[in-house]
Amino acid sequence: MPSTPKSSASKPNSTLPQSPLLTAKLEKLRHLRGLQAEAQRRESERLRKIDVFGMLGYVPTPKQQEFHNATEFDVMYGGSAGGGKTVSLITEAIRACVRHPGIRVGAFRRTYGELRESLLAELANYGYASALGASWNGTEYELRFPNGSLLMFRYAESVKDASRRQGGQYQLLIFDERTLTPPDVCAFLESRLRSGRSDIPVLGIRSGTNPGGPGHGAVKSRYIQPTNYGASVVTDERGRSVRFIPSKLSDNPHVNPEYAADLKALPEKLRAAFLDGDWDVFAGMMFPELQRDRHVVEPITLPPTWRRYNGIDWGYSAPWAVLWAAVDEDGRVWVYRELYQRQVGEAEQARRILAAEAGGEQVAARYADDAMWATRGDARPIADVYATEGVSLTAAGKGAGSRVIGWQRVHSYLADGPACPHHRAQGLEECPRLHIFSTCTELYRELSNLPHATKGDPEDADSSTDDHLCDSLRYLLTNLGNEARFHFPAPEPVAPVLDPSATSSSRPAPAVPSVGGIPILEGGSPWAL
Repeated sequence: MPSTPKSSASKPNSTLPQSPLLTAKLEKLRHLRGLQAEAQRRESERLRKIDVFGMLGYVPTPKQQEFHNATEFDVMYGGSAGGGKTVSLITEAIRACVRHPGIRVGAFRRTYGELRESLLAELANYGYASALGASWNGTEYELRFPNGSLLMFRYAESVKDASRRQGGQYQLLIFDERTLTPPDVCAFLESRLRSGRSDIPVLGIRSGTNPGGPGHGAVKSRYIQPTNYGASVVTDERGRSVRFIPSKLSDNPHVNPEYAADLKALPEKLRAAFLDGDWDVFAGMMFPELQRDRHVVEPITLPPTWRRYNGIDWGYSAPWAVLWAAVDEDGRVWVYRELYQRQVGEAEQARRILAAEAGGEQVAARYADDAMWATRGDARPIADVYATEGVSLTAAGKGAGSRVIGWQRVHSYLADGPACPHHRAQGLEECPRLHIFSTCTELYRELSNLPHATKGDPEDADSSTDDHLCDSLRYLLTNLGNEARFHFPAPEPVAPVLDPSATSSSRPAPAVPSVGGIPILEGGSPWAL
């Protein structure tokens, strides 16, 4: 059947001529939008010229002005106490809200209590920016501006807290006392930096902090070390510029003499952190006795007779951490190898351990996180997977109080004893009982950055920071010498040589019993320290 021609009514409306009235309305709409865009542009230009700091009554110090002038994406302002960091952060946030209509700024501290004592206290000092037309909502902890900008004050003590912001977006993030917030919390919040509008820019991150806290290591490795303590600006792996601006008490002429005197009267370690802004020491440092020039040694050839041990802390998303250590004749421990990797499966972990020992070294015992024996649904226990690959483990035995006992054991090995031959050759009479090869960079980083716990047992470490190789070391040192023992009778005394003409060099040396090449010493115990 021949097809029926379509009527003209079925043709798209676009083929129909527009009425003069519709055309006029569309043109008027385009004109109005153009006027609106031009008005917004002029308003933005006007706002950028407003002396926000002057209207607030805020006069920055030269160091604070350096912070406000920074154009990098990620800027850290930190160091000693009393440098004016918090007031710099709050005024920077207010200026951003005034200059960029519609921007959303998130200002974070670990708890609301800390917010009230720091950022919110400074905001109150400036009248909640009422001179700029802002209005304060004390119920929502939000400061709203006439141009649609919003400054939100939030707490984030854990990733769970931070995940409450999962649906939100910010164009500027403010972190006050960043080292007190766990690194994974900051990382999650940084993922909320985005903009859904082309006319609202993403400004980046501004942080302030003193040394110390669970985030100390992350801040030091991101801002302090790469920039050579603020000497240069660097670019991170995502192509974002990163800058560190160091602050000292002397940078702030407004600090009263009593406050300065109190800081100077602090104990040495606290004074170095709070008065001098020294990032190599900090308040709450778990191992203040750790010294790189004493505990870290260049790799040397270790005698094959020294017993070898592993300490293993399992992880997949979190780092999997393995240490190798040898014990010398005097009981000193030499950490000579580490593995520190993420997203490695259990079987592959075991294979990588064996690959690292390809030279034929014998490990007397491998002390591992006892969570590796736990069942997880249908999955085999991790320890069983290791065993199938040829790596047998011994549970580290994490009982009540074992963490603190383990840290005390680490302290005891960091302490000095009679010098080993290596250090005696350098003219030293004492050296630590723990030596760390310079190739074990992650272990030294964790030990030097590990803080005391701020909750629970004050003798414990803060488990929210990087402590994976520290745990491996704790397992190893706590259980050292606790592996299966082999008991043999002491060797029979060698009868004296009756031939007076025989020399001592011609006398046969008595055979020394051994197990797996390890000599049996002191009356039959091959493991005596």
